[in-house]
Amino acid sequence: MAEKKDTAKAPKPAKEAKPGKEAKKEAPKPEPAAAAAPEPDKPGSSNKKINKMTLAEIDAKLNELKTSQGGLRSRYARQLAHRKKALTA
Repeated sequence: MAEKKDTAKAPKPAKEAKPGKEAKKEAPKPEPAAAAAPEPDKPGSSNKKINKMTLAEIDAKLNELKTSQGGLRSRYARQLAHRKKALTA
């Protein structure tokens, strides 16, 4: 009779990245505590939701928009003004 070969298959070696392309790396997952408490004073956190802004932040943003966009005619500026009115009322 024919004998069966007991050879375990070796795992295939990882594919090497092609020259000129970087290998994909997984980004480390942030800790839940760090993600739950973002720093509002950080200079890069300018994309804050209007509903979460304080009155002082809204005033500062409106003053910034007056110079950068040349007035308060943009939709974002109108929404900021509406939120400011709601907070002061």
